[in-house]
Amino acid sequence: MTKQNRNVMGSLTTVAVIATVLVAGLSGCATQPSAEGVKTQAEEVKAQAKEDATARAIAGAEQELTDAEKETAGTLLVYSEKEAGAPGFITRIFVNAKYMQMSDTRSPADYVLFNRDERTIYNVNGEDETIFVVQPKPVTAKPPFELTFTAESQPSNAIPKIDGRQATHYRFYANGEHCYDSVTIGEGFMEDVLAAMRDFRQVLAGEHATTVNATPIDMQNACDLSMNVFHATDYMEKGLPIREWGRNGYQRFLKDYHVGVVVAGGIIELPKDFQRYSVGDELPEK
Repeated sequence: MTKQNRNVMGSLTTVAVIATVLVAGLSGCATQPSAEGVKTQAEEVKAQAKEDATARAIAGAEQELTDAEKETAGTLLVYSEKEAGAPGFITRIFVNAKYMQMSDTRSPADYVLFNRDERTIYNVNGEDETIFVVQPKPVTAKPPFELTFTAESQPSNAIPKIDGRQATHYRFYANGEHCYDSVTIGEGFMEDVLAAMRDFRQVLAGEHATTVNATPIDMQNACDLSMNVFHATDYMEKGLPIREWGRNGYQRFLKDYHVGVVVAGGIIELPKDFQRYSVGDELPEK
């Protein structure tokens, strides 16, 4: 399934995975995808693996990256995502040493850029020509009630082995309530990508924590508080999710990934003439 290449990506067609949308997908109780859906996803992975093996055989020996290309080269992940009651879409995530860029097929002019050094999220809206900025901040709020976050695991046969690794299915609970599921192949698989995603979620957790004390307690629940604020990265301690699903029918499934990808500079840059704003600011006028 993995491909070592030196393809130059001119653009990542797809939309921004808006930060709040990403977090909303991880909220609350989990719903197990249907057996038919699992079978279809497993078949997709097997078919992709066959295509990749053919491509490698045709390509022959891999070419080495130049020193200049190594500066920006990274890993490209392609996900299939679906939210309840909405058509599925494709999400592309590019990660290198300095940035993580996320976009999807719902709105090609938008994207999210995470500066890993600054630990800052930039949500770019192409239509409005704005950039919503999320700065890192610590989680200083306290849970409005006691939270107990736990996990159960079992081997997963629904996902074919990747790089010879057997997948494990994890179920996560908050105060006994089933919140979220993920399937991983454990430590050592794309650790740098996992680190970037963890840092991204931690920045979002800091932002969400600012609303905890202002939200009525009867509008809060253990799963939302755990997954989005107080245990936001715990589920990623088990490894990079290959497949994950949560409440309200949300699903995400890793279809493909490529390492050693070289991207055009514009993919990991911000528009210079777009207006920037953060939570609490007045929305920029068009």
